[in-house]
Amino acid sequence: MRRGRVMAKEYFFVFYSILAVILLIGVKPANRGKWREESLSLHSSKGLLGFCAVGIMLHHMSQTIYFANEDPGILLFMVDIGVCFVGMFFFFSGYGLYSSLRDKPDYLKGFLRGRLPAVLVPFYMCNFVFILGSFLFGYQFKKGELAPYLTGAILMNSQMWYIVEIFILYLLFYIVFRLVRNRNAACALYTLLTVALIGFSLWLGHDKTTPTQGLWLHGEWWYNTTLLLPAGILFAKWEKPILSFVRKFYAIVLIVAALLTAFLYKETLFMLRTKGYWVEWDGYAGYKEKLQTLAVQTPFVLLAVFTVIVILQKIEFGNKILDFLGSIALELYLVHNLFLLYMPASNRVWYILGCYGASIALATVLHVADHKLIGLIRQIGRKAKH
Repeated sequence: MRRGRVMAKEYFFVFYSILAVILLIGVKPANRGKWREESLSLHSSKGLLGFCAVGIMLHHMSQTIYFANEDPGILLFMVDIGVCFVGMFFFFSGYGLYSSLRDKPDYLKGFLRGRLPAVLVPFYMCNFVFILGSFLFGYQFKKGELAPYLTGAILMNSQMWYIVEIFILYLLFYIVFRLVRNRNAACALYTLLTVALIGFSLWLGHDKTTPTQGLWLHGEWWYNTTLLLPAGILFAKWEKPILSFVRKFYAIVLIVAALLTAFLYKETLFMLRTKGYWVEWDGYAGYKEKLQTLAVQTPFVLLAVFTVIVILQKIEFGNKILDFLGSIALELYLVHNLFLLYMPASNRVWYILGCYGASIALATVLHVADHKLIGLIRQIGRKAKH
């Protein structure tokens, strides 16, 4: 068994190669002196988020190997890089919110009917499938566990935290921008409230009461990338002057952004190893260490995402594989933990391939069902309105 796992490590480079091929098929650089005017369009961002979803999967599988005290080999890089993929999800969510508000008349009037089903339907569908799958794989529910898991009041699949937070941040966006007519004031208030949410989540610490760590807002994954959503809003608000500056000094901006990202990545690893978020014990909450780590990690994610935005001004990533992954990205994000937990792991290469294959297949089926159900809910909402 041990020898098989050691030998498997030697083939981990295959997964980087596969990800590179998926990203680079059909890549199109802009002509000299030209720019990609639709660099942040919905079509472009969906493909990138599909790539980020499979990147998050590899991040979680690398963590599974690492936390099992096995050598992840070259996958060690993926253990701490997942925040950048999640940051992309948050950034483009914020960018999409404000650009839609900016460009679509009366956008907020249909906001709840349009946005909330798109996140709640996949959440509850994937949540039910995860609970059912866990039961079929042998999980024994204790008395009183099932009801809070089914409702989502406690997360059986802690990786579903993203949808809970997006739901909170969507509602917050609707309330703030509905009540505050001045867009500058609304952006400032929304950012401050998001920072307050981050602070509250940090103050709560880790969930030490449930077996799944499923209490809302408990744990650093709830707050170490959240600031990217208001960053996306602010970027959309000042998109023209920002991109004008980037394009005017493109080479300098790209080099500086890349170097700062690399520097902050190194500093983030240092903070995670020497300070970190898991510093709580009886009588000590570890707020100082958590704030120190967050103060380095969040700028790292911001710079990493900004560097990608700069690259997108000159490079177009797009192909049918990215389009497909983009279409199922949310379901893939939400459901893959089922296979991380229950896929046989005697050989880690086959474990990773199995998790990818099973997750993509299930996410595809769930996406079709989600799409039909979301359409039905919106149709009922429109009829009720009239």
